[in-house]
Amino acid sequence: MLRLNSILLRNFRNYHECSLHFHPKLNIICGDNAQGKTNLLEAIAYLSLGSSFREQNEEKIKRWDEDFFFLKAELCDKGGSHTLSVGYQRRQRFWKKDEVPCKKISEIAGFLHTVVFQPEDLELVKKGPEVRRHFLDREMIQLYRGYHLYLSNYKKALMQRNNFLKQLDFKAGAEAADAELAVWDEQLARNGAVIIKMRRQMLAHLNEISREIHGRLTGGQEELRLEYSSPFAELPEDAGEQDYAEALLTAYAAGREEEKRRRLTLVGPHRDDFRIFINGVDGRHYGSQGQQRTAALALKLSEIELVQQVAGYYPLLLLDDVFSELDANRRRALLRLMLNKAQIFITSTDVGDDLPVLQPNDYYSFSVSAGKVRRV
Repeated sequence: MLRLNSILLRNFRNYHECSLHFHPKLNIICGDNAQGKTNLLEAIAYLSLGSSFREQNEEKIKRWDEDFFFLKAELCDKGGSHTLSVGYQRRQRFWKKDEVPCKKISEIAGFLHTVVFQPEDLELVKKGPEVRRHFLDREMIQLYRGYHLYLSNYKKALMQRNNFLKQLDFKAGAEAADAELAVWDEQLARNGAVIIKMRRQMLAHLNEISREIHGRLTGGQEELRLEYSSPFAELPEDAGEQDYAEALLTAYAAGREEEKRRRLTLVGPHRDDFRIFINGVDGRHYGSQGQQRTAALALKLSEIELVQQVAGYYPLLLLDDVFSELDANRRRALLRLMLNKAQIFITSTDVGDDLPVLQPNDYYSFSVSAGKVRRV
């Protein structure tokens, strides 16, 4: 069972210094807008993911009048008690796990599992492919050691290949250009093959879990199905990495002239998607808003169950102002499914009457104002 016992923030966002101890079951963080509620969840997720779910530039995360920030968490899991910390100064990050320095961010991946649920996640079904790709990648970075490296290598090679295509001088000769592109093709295929294979496997697991959860959310009235959308999804489900790599290389060769003309890499996992069917119909284009939101909720809850299956315990569930976007039935369904499984952190301007009847020792309530937190 994964539990976050405490967290320390220094110079993180609008917090100068803040130390909090959490309830093992439910933590409710209330306050007006722009007071620092989401910043607390961001700090927890930063320790988990190695990055922010809101901002990629650490200079914008540290307190505006300081030159560093520092985060430290005390947690416990089935292996015992642990500490995890990160410092940022002079554009450098420094990680420690159980007070031992880490050379790479990948060393902390999967140490503190979190699932972040934001209002925009309810748009998971109706938004563009990049949102769904990010949904898959963010969780796989936590679950599967090494995935982050393949994804990072692929993105670097993709950027360099696209830069080469943009700067391509056709007068220099087609053979020289093709030889250069072939070098990047090999790198993209080697890393892209792993990414596609792992994504398809992950989506297959999510499909099974989400179908059951979605049925419970809809009282058995609707059926959810997920389908990986890619030119390479036609390969057998048991295809190996070499099969995907060869398929990618074939696709690059076939599309060479079109990519030169458009100066852009047109195939690969960076263009893939997954489709969400509700009662056999594409939910993105034909589902009602209520159906789309229920499907998105089922996907997020499936993400939590998948972590439990792979890691052996439930992740922390971070609900950032989601209650304001869900109707009463979905709010109650969410808590009913997760309350006695995962440690939950809820931010809200007003929780209202949607929480089930709780005893005083079942939760902590915090009030946030201008970067100051007190337990109520």
